Amino acid sequence: MRHVSLLMATIGFLVCLAVAAIFIRMDFFGRLLADKVLANAAMPTEKEMPPTSGQIPFSSADIQIIGGRGEGLSCSLPKILADLAFPREEGREPIGLQMRQACATHDYCYRHGAATYGYTQADCDFLLQEHAFRLCYFIERREAGTDMEAKQSKCIRDARLVTLGVRAGGSDSFRSLNPTVDALSQGLENKAGLDGRASTYFEFDPYPVRSLSYAVYRIADAPDSEGTLPGSKALYKFSMRPSGMFVSRTTMDKNARFGALTPHVNLAGDPSYIVNAPVVVATTHKGKKEDWFVWWQRRGLSQTGGRILAIAARRATNEDWNCLYRAGMTEEMLGDHDPCATRNTIAIVEVGKADHPDDGGFSQVVPAHGTQPAPDTLHLMALQTNSCDGSGAKASCFRDILISTALRRKHQPQEALRVADQLANEKPGPKQDEDGFYRNYVAAPLVFQSPLERDPLMTWARRDKDYETKAILRRIGIARKTARPKNDTGRSRGSVWLADIQENDEPLFALGRTGERQSLVAIRKSDDTGVGRVEIRQWRLPGLRDDDTGEAPLIKANTDACRPNLEGTWLARPPIVVSVGSDEAVVLLSRLVAAKEEDGGYGLALATLKIGTDGRCSESPFTGPRIPADELIATANDSGKSLQPQETLDQKLKRLELLKLKRLDLLRKTPILVDDLDGDSTLEVVFPGAAIIPNASINARIMARVNKDGIFLPEQVMAESMVQR
Repeated sequence: MRHVSLLMATIGFLVCLAVAAIFIRMDFFGRLLADKVLANAAMPTEKEMPPTSGQIPFSSADIQIIGGRGEGLSCSLPKILADLAFPREEGREPIGLQMRQACATHDYCYRHGAATYGYTQADCDFLLQEHAFRLCYFIERREAGTDMEAKQSKCIRDARLVTLGVRAGGSDSFRSLNPTVDALSQGLENKAGLDGRASTYFEFDPYPVRSLSYAVYRIADAPDSEGTLPGSKALYKFSMRPSGMFVSRTTMDKNARFGALTPHVNLAGDPSYIVNAPVVVATTHKGKKEDWFVWWQRRGLSQTGGRILAIAARRATNEDWNCLYRAGMTEEMLGDHDPCATRNTIAIVEVGKADHPDDGGFSQVVPAHGTQPAPDTLHLMALQTNSCDGSGAKASCFRDILISTALRRKHQPQEALRVADQLANEKPGPKQDEDGFYRNYVAAPLVFQSPLERDPLMTWARRDKDYETKAILRRIGIARKTARPKNDTGRSRGSVWLADIQENDEPLFALGRTGERQSLVAIRKSDDTGVGRVEIRQWRLPGLRDDDTGEAPLIKANTDACRPNLEGTWLARPPIVVSVGSDEAVVLLSRLVAAKEEDGGYGLALATLKIGTDGRCSESPFTGPRIPADELIATANDSGKSLQPQETLDQKLKRLELLKLKRLDLLRKTPILVDDLDGDSTLEVVFPGAAIIPNASINARIMARVNKDGIFLPEQVMAESMVQR
């Protein structure tokens, strides 16, 4: 017996010794395991930055959607794990800075991917791996006398180890669309809230090619052909498939109610381009402001060539929409007569340098209109993901894209504008280089438009030294020299250091971006438990400068101006920030709650927070209605039948429980939208996926109205309060 005990003790000691050795040499053994498990992971052939994740606005108004659940975006590890698994080498940055862009997308994917695109944890993890592999082309620098392949191999092995880590330990962090029934029943009782462990809707992926089907919603001008009121908006639903999209729409009637979302047009995909969803861009036509749906269609993720496809929402007829289908046809296919050649409500434009019309050199676009859009011009901006001149130099460039909708040209040249600031100064010689070029693409840039400036500013925060607590804000404008685009260039309007900006402060949003008091704002939870409190931190931006000489000013965070009394559960569903003046904003918040009725139903609660010109807000938010799920979504079963004849009591209870879960699915998979839909300066809050009457089509529903002070209008609330009920 003694020998057996001694043997067991020896085995236990050896096991502990082996575990300790593996833990201490995690960098060596972890890479061995990662190389074995992920040995056949394909390296991307394209040497382009991965797409940048971030908000995709649903309207042309100054509206921002804040994803991430207030938990921050980062690749940081506990220091002991980072030191053991990714020991620093001289001349190399920490793994949290190197892989930050890939990890930001991964964070969005874990929190919102299931509800928005139907992504699984495996989809998110292997998206991380693909993006990390792409980053390796830019993390490693080509230097004389170095073995580039060996250096890339080190980066690739780091990327594999990062992927293996999230595959092995990420299951608790991934939010599925619905937790298990047991977890759900517990979630109704705990303080984390009904959404604490579940995925919620947020558009973050500009090219969701892994999804077989998903839906996006847009608010744009109502069509003239339907006799709508001047200036009114319609709701559009784009049901996306890899092969194309179904477009449905609904308009408001004279009683300010939406009808059913009815099929409008089917847009077949063009095999030459990736199928993706449009953004809404404002311009003016004959003195009237109007919305255009704009697609930046890439030829593939392996190249940056593509085209702008656009259509005017208000003026377009059914024939105009059908012309978008013909957009992919060649002249030989169309024959002698092209019925779409003279239509002035659509634009099909290839962009790029004048001598390379088929390669835009950028990945994705953001709208760039200011307070007054230019006539018949779609104004977009983009960060350059390929080098400015195709030389391979790692230099920051951007595009100021002006697409004329009045010109019937298939190609409108757009030149890359070279960034000139403290990080990327103009240097003699044919090439310009910038250290850590890849760090510019972690977050989608924000566009500011100062009231006294002609041109907008591309603005984005980049992490460098002291990246866990500081960021440098790049503000890049345009130095127009002549009317020739190739003689234009970018110029700094004054870089700014943001102090005490922690990793859970991102993503940031802009306050007053078309006014005189411009700020960057973070809205976050005070901890990552799902409970906590809401914290709001602001960085007031100084005035613009004409150059970037001298030391960039250091701006400290203001945490005292706005201290709302809000639980962190309000951030699980993305808050919506609506500008209601040049310097003011209303933040719309929503969350799922458990009703107090005996049947344990669910509901959707609303609240608002007004942020004033000085950055101050009221301590308590304005509380809105609580809409019961069974009122908002009367039926959710696939057959559409609300009642089953001759069913037993047990069958009825099971059917009702299943119906509740399906309603919960729909609530999580459907975004909340808000905009001024009828031009009366009042914001309408819309739930686009309601089904009010059993067996009826899906109806959009106006749930509430909010004035510019963020106060719900009681006499116009379109829902019965749970408390009253």
